[in-house]
Amino acid sequence: MVTLTLSNVKDFMNRLLLTPTFDDWGFQGAEVIALTQYSIAGTLNARYLSEAERTSRKTEGLLFSEVRKVLASIIKAGRTPSLMKLVLVCPASLLDGHTSIGAESYLMTIHFQDGVLKVTGGISMRVFSMDRSDAQFWDAHFPKVLSRLQIAFDL
Repeated sequence: MVTLTLSNVKDFMNRLLLTPTFDDWGFQGAEVIALTQYSIAGTLNARYLSEAERTSRKTEGLLFSEVRKVLASIIKAGRTPSLMKLVLVCPASLLDGHTSIGAESYLMTIHFQDGVLKVTGGISMRVFSMDRSDAQFWDAHFPKVLSRLQIAFDL
């Protein structure tokens, strides 16, 4: 698991909340403490959708694009939340054709508190395995993904 400190908090938050940079990433959940505490589960309520909406979906889970504007409205411009934690799932297009042995998903946890913004790479496994090749791949590849997205970080 690799944790990186992001050096330009304002730029990252603007890109996260105001641009489509992460729109194709999966969304697993968020916790934000601003005016009050907000918790957003990353599970899709299929009963809320019409039959046409359910069948036209490309993914079973939520995409960050579906919650980005909600998060942006919670985190008002110029007002820093006390805490923010988001878990996003890297899209396959950024995995450079890597074939997973047992990983269900490659994750990025975004954690902001006390003016410090950190991102941590991790994996979600389908089943328990002693094989660490997926974790080793993501540890090496995660900083490359951030660089490709032009996100500055400190090692």
